[in-house]
Amino acid sequence: MNKKFSYLFGPTFLVVSILLLLDGYRQYAIVPVLLFWIVLFAWDAIEKKKKAKENP
Repeated sequence: MNKKFSYLFGPTFLVVSILLLLDGYRQYAIVPVLLFWIVLFAWDAIEKKKKAKENP
């Protein structure tokens, strides 16, 4: 999960930083954070299911 976290954190941090710098878009800065957590846990769940199928 550490590799997935670092893979997703960079782009998310960049997008949040840009959105916070733009005055009219500050309220949307939470959206990439929410997507980050959703994608991270969905990706982890999919990989766990694949491993469970491979190793019965």
